[in-house]
Amino acid sequence: MHWIHFSLEQILWALVFAAHLVLLVVLLGRERIQRLPWFTALTLLSALRLLTDHLLQGKLSTYAFYWQSYALLIAASLFLLGVLIELTRLTFGRGCRRGKPLSPLAWQGWSLLVVAIALTALYYWGPWPDLKAMQANAQAYPLLLTVVIALKSELFVSMLAILSGLLMMLFGGRFGNGFRSHPVQLIIGLSTTAVARLTVEGITDRIKVTHKITNRADYDRILHLFNRLDNARLVVWLLAILWWTYALWQDEPGSSSTGEAPALATTDPTPTGISPASSVNPEE
Repeated sequence: MHWIHFSLEQILWALVFAAHLVLLVVLLGRERIQRLPWFTALTLLSALRLLTDHLLQGKLSTYAFYWQSYALLIAASLFLLGVLIELTRLTFGRGCRRGKPLSPLAWQGWSLLVVAIALTALYYWGPWPDLKAMQANAQAYPLLLTVVIALKSELFVSMLAILSGLLMMLFGGRFGNGFRSHPVQLIIGLSTTAVARLTVEGITDRIKVTHKITNRADYDRILHLFNRLDNARLVVWLLAILWWTYALWQDEPGSSSTGEAPALATTDPTPTGISPASSVNPEE
């Protein structure tokens, strides 16, 4: 009898993909989609990215594969930005259950502060590519520019997710959205995966700078280390999806199903633009 052997990467990919499908079933079955449309769309896009990267790898040319992969990564960053705006509005704006929602001036102030911190961190995070060197290869320049935009966008929204998580966990309770509320539960998972992503990227960037590859053995050892770090990130991602699935299956304290309707604000003070805590995808 022949046994089929799967690598750890294949097993983790299958578990993460299956967890996305279960999460989508919960979003649909528990009627969370209407309240969380951006989060639902991001979950769909993440599942699509996992599937396309898995099915198209080796089927397309390297050039075409990179185009589809990094284009979807840019889309995932934009969707994550929408999710963070959605969650912060539910926490501090129209989802406010206690007191008054933030005023437009407060939204703008927090937005500028969070964006400024994230942009500063992005500027000092890792090396930036040489634009002149990129332009020297006219044929590959559009793809190289797309790769830079995709990677920097992912870093930027990851930093915004962490900052949004800190704000929501610190101040959400004052607006009636405590630890057990769905927005706070979701931002905990998003900020945790963002921390894992930044940690892995920081370690790999450091290794690339400090370790020089002199032979095949060094190359194989570093590549094995990078694979182990990426597997650890996938494990964190899987745990976050399981966390979201459990949280969304449960009703929030004070929801209508428990007999207490939340005191929603009658007006939405959020100005057009980015919310204070988000002014924010994985594979990834």
